Amino acid sequence: MIYIPKICGTCKGSTKALKIVFDVYEREQTKDNPKKIYIYKELLHNPKVIEKFENLGIETIDTLDNVTDNDIVIIRAHGEPKETYAFLESHNIEYYDATCANVSKIHQKVSEKYKAGYEIIVIGKSSHSEVIGTNGWCNNNAVIINDEDDFIKISKKNKKFIICQTTYNKEKFNSLVSKIEEIYEGFDIVVDNSLCSAVEHICKSSIDIAKKCDLMFVIGGSNSSNTNELYKLVSNITEAYKFSDINKFYKFILNEDISSKCNIGITGGASTLTTEIYNYKYLLEFILFYKDRLKELKGNQDIINNNLIKDNDNKIIKELVNDFIDLNKDGKYIRGTLIALGEFLATDKNKLNYLDLAYAYEMFQTSVLVHDDIIDNAKIRRGKETIPRRICQKYMIKKKNKTYQEDVLKLANSLGICAGDFGFYEANKILINNYSKNKNFAKLMTIYNDIIIKTIKGEIIDVTLPFMGKYDLTTPQEQDIIDIYHLKTSWYTIIGPFILGYVLGGKNTTEELENALNKIGIAFQLKDDILGIFAKSETIGKSNLSDIEEFKQTILYSHIINTPYKKDFLKIYGKKNIKEKDLLKIRELLKSSGSYDYAVNYLEKIYNESLSEIDNLDINDFGKDILKGLLIYIKIREK
Repeated sequence: MIYIPKICGTCKGSTKALKIVFDVYEREQTKDNPKKIYIYKELLHNPKVIEKFENLGIETIDTLDNVTDNDIVIIRAHGEPKETYAFLESHNIEYYDATCANVSKIHQKVSEKYKAGYEIIVIGKSSHSEVIGTNGWCNNNAVIINDEDDFIKISKKNKKFIICQTTYNKEKFNSLVSKIEEIYEGFDIVVDNSLCSAVEHICKSSIDIAKKCDLMFVIGGSNSSNTNELYKLVSNITEAYKFSDINKFYKFILNEDISSKCNIGITGGASTLTTEIYNYKYLLEFILFYKDRLKELKGNQDIINNNLIKDNDNKIIKELVNDFIDLNKDGKYIRGTLIALGEFLATDKNKLNYLDLAYAYEMFQTSVLVHDDIIDNAKIRRGKETIPRRICQKYMIKKKNKTYQEDVLKLANSLGICAGDFGFYEANKILINNYSKNKNFAKLMTIYNDIIIKTIKGEIIDVTLPFMGKYDLTTPQEQDIIDIYHLKTSWYTIIGPFILGYVLGGKNTTEELENALNKIGIAFQLKDDILGIFAKSETIGKSNLSDIEEFKQTILYSHIINTPYKKDFLKIYGKKNIKEKDLLKIRELLKSSGSYDYAVNYLEKIYNESLSEIDNLDINDFGKDILKGLLIYIKIREK
């Protein structure tokens, strides 16, 4: 069970600050000449927020030196010294104050007490932005106290006003105040405990969750004091880990032995976006479901594979089938997992009947890949040599004449076709043997065959477009690329597996469901195309030169050929036997032309549309969480 505290993540002050930024941005975008928007210092201690602003062209700056009256400045949530406001006003710079209401009150009290002759004592960390801002409201004459060693800074002045950094530890604050009052007994001491109530509520709510959890994850920036404080509190109660990077979180949960049966809590500090906390939850839901399916699928995979070889088979047949088996046993099983999810959501039962359907589908996938490797002349698949490559390696050791070598290549491709065909019909046999008595068998087979037909249609376009483009017979349009994504990837990878499981569980698919799954599939292929060129070959399990050599038609390609970089790009793209320097040049051109950013932004757009469509599906919340987790996995995966 995964728990999220009732109160966690973005506090009211942070929410207000974010709203100000987005309101100003949206208003400026309606103008013919929108002003440049700057955030002065970090709005929140959250690198994800900064990254999001940067993607919108909103820059976070540490100095106002280069800001003009043609710009807009937004003051951060932790507040600024009054000199900052004076500078902006004197230079006629439009600004918006996103300072937290509690912090603004502190500034006002400090200013009033300082004018009334009080020594200002701020309990907090001297390096914290809020403390620096507060100090500026008493001409930087405040005494900053973080522990008892700092007491030496306090003067003998009779009138003292003690205030606190809002995110400071309440118990430590009270302890330090008590000791100051004891040392300066009889002095005029005014204490204002303006600690952030949101932080206190977040801590209490998270502690309540931690008490019933085997494991806690605290999400937030490494520089956020309230996140760090929250982590200390929950780690005193149960095993806890802190993450500010969802990629590192993904690698951790993928590799650690975390059971879906244990109680897990996820929380975050007041600077952590609530949506970010839920994204961690969705990803965790998906990975735990996926890992459980992985154990089930791998548990009997060897039995399924071994059944492919018959005792009376000819030696030549056995050798080829063994090569097929070797390639068939190391898939990621994403499609098998989606079949399981579809059935689970249709039946809502723990005992599922999906395993043989998943094995058949994984075998169908391996068969498609074997044929793909012939079409693409690929050498590596799943980190292993492809079947045609293995045949070549076996027979090319005998160095003979050119005719011999040509015949070896023909043999390699012919046996590859045979291996793929073999897998297709073995998959059919698994389906017939295990589901022919199922009341939904006819519907299952209709959908299964429809997936194969759609995959072939997508492959037809995928094979033809590079030829047409390479020889200037036509200019591929973006819609052609999307058609490939829809037919070949969405149906084959996402829609098909899910609805097979859904129908197996006794439910009919809907247009809304297929549309939402289609978006996920397009996102999957977009990420694949980006990784195909920009990832390391050892990470993705195949050559990162293959897409270039194959003249593969992708969103990256359809964008760059409509830019001034087309000529330089086509000097390399489609060449055979390209070198590492060619790959680096292609990467450089894709980035310089804006094609890389276009693909990344397209992925982000599809990603956001998918999230909205998933929310509207007529499936339970657990299923929605898993699908959202799948989307996040697609977005952050490295292979």
